[in-house]
Amino acid sequence: MASIFFISLPWFSFVHAKNNMNIEDKKIEDTRVEPTERTTHPAWVWLAVVLALVAWAVLAWSNGYVAMGVAAAAMAVGFVGTRHNSVAMKRLAVTAIIASTVLLVVVAAYLVVLKIGLK
Repeated sequence: MASIFFISLPWFSFVHAKNNMNIEDKKIEDTRVEPTERTTHPAWVWLAVVLALVAWAVLAWSNGYVAMGVAAAAMAVGFVGTRHNSVAMKRLAVTAIIASTVLLVVVAAYLVVLKIGLK
């Protein structure tokens, strides 16, 4: 019974699919995007990635406060790196920002629980 319901829905209609398959009538426009003036050097992106990894290493082998400082620096450098024209570099910078933000949130929540919750 349910299969009859789904077949009767408009997106399963063969007439609708037949009309959409006629691609000869549609014009393909030029989709080139001109590069913008705002661009940064890829070193900013790679620096953000390295700082995010260093922040996690500092958390493992040193102090949480130092790790939070390095993570904040990685976030700032990552935001500068997102101005790069390449989509891959933008995604890498956003990944570094997310890794740094996770470290900041987790360590800050842990320190708040220890300092305030156990007082």
